[in-house]
Amino acid sequence: MKIARYWTRAPGEAVNSQGARIRVTARGWSDDSLDSARMRARDTALRVAQRIAAQPGAGPRYPYGDRPLPEPILSEFRDEDGLSAVITRNSYGALVMNADWMMFVDIDPEEPAPAPHADLKSLFSGLFGKPAASPVQVVDPVLDAIRKVAERHRLSARVYRTAAGYRVLITDRRFHAKTAEAEALLKEFAADTLYVRLCRLQECFRARLSPKPWRLGMRQPPVEFPFETSADQARYRDWEREYELQAAGHATCAYKASFGAGSVLPEFEALIRFHDEKTKATSGLPLA
Repeated sequence: MKIARYWTRAPGEAVNSQGARIRVTARGWSDDSLDSARMRARDTALRVAQRIAAQPGAGPRYPYGDRPLPEPILSEFRDEDGLSAVITRNSYGALVMNADWMMFVDIDPEEPAPAPHADLKSLFSGLFGKPAASPVQVVDPVLDAIRKVAERHRLSARVYRTAAGYRVLITDRRFHAKTAEAEALLKEFAADTLYVRLCRLQECFRARLSPKPWRLGMRQPPVEFPFETSADQARYRDWEREYELQAAGHATCAYKASFGAGSVLPEFEALIRFHDEKTKATSGLPLA
């Protein structure tokens, strides 16, 4: 997993050919110490300022995926092999599970077209004066496709409905997000393209545990992590308290079905319980 324990911001300056000072503030991170994070932030800010000074009109480019996501670590899960998952808060304030070996699949399908057969059957029954037969059970094409992939690879999977699509959780096999095997399986499940790329670059599988703020009628946080001042942190905490209050009446996903033998690796049991509790997967609350 590309996870950093320490984050901070630091400034950097450079002078352009007209003698004007270019000042840039950059994020820095480290898994060792805050001082190491500060040194990295200063180095990054200096390099960006120098580039802007040398190339008027240039912006602060950061290569996507070359660094951990700037998210605070809230809690950790460990097994006999070490760190297995980390709970963070993402850029728009939602809780996220970052799993080292437990595969999540994020699927955002297009809205399926309504099945015509039930309507046609009712129409013909009405025309010929016969009582309508029992309603035709329409198979969810996305769930059916998920089932087929799981069966093809002999996987045990839990499937959840999300506000925009589906989430699949593989419970009986370990995968590493950076491998070609994992990427191929994500694509076979028709996972969201950006999600597949994020998993590969961040070297973990991610699942949002709490609602998106705009689905609660809220704006995103007023400031970004890491906070530059104590006042910024206080503003964020105020937003966070309101977010938690609004999120209490919503679920993030709803458990729908299980496919395969239903086997669960022992090291995944606590992660699945935590996921289902935090997402309110069996609560029946509206999704957000």
